Amino acid sequence: MAVRKTGKLGRKVRGRRTRAELPIVDAMHQIWLAGMGALSRVQKEGPRAFETLIVDGAEFIGQGRATAEKMLREAIETVQETVGERMKSSREQAAETWESLEKIFQGRVQRVLHQAGVPTATEIKALSKRVDHLNASVEQLARVRRTPRRRVAKRAEQRPAAA
Repeated sequence: MAVRKTGKLGRKVRGRRTRAELPIVDAMHQIWLAGMGALSRVQKEGPRAFETLIVDGAEFIGQGRATAEKMLREAIETVQETVGERMKSSREQAAETWESLEKIFQGRVQRVLHQAGVPTATEIKALSKRVDHLNASVEQLARVRRTPRRRVAKRAEQRPAAA
């Protein structure tokens, strides 16, 4: 702690200021004057400055609100896009899984039907073609057999008339 110097009568001794102290004292004096000037200005312009600050504050809040709303909209759009992409990939994956299960099920059903002796669709088509071919052959043979009988019957009718 600094010790104050006092003279014989108990008064403070004022010494001469050194050159290093002069700029500091001047700066302190200027700071004091600036503070007094600010106080004077506030007293004179107080109500107008207060109203101006209210308007500035309202504009600042409005800008902040608009910025916040814009950021919120962008965040919502980003979330919607992300959710949409993930839903699409989930749907595709579910469809692929469903198709795989369907193929596995069809293969097992075909194996069971084959073990039970049930013909496949290709075997049934082949049999249908054979049956159609056989029916055509039978019809052709039937036509061939009918034709000679008619001729024989006609000849038989012609003979008794000649006798």
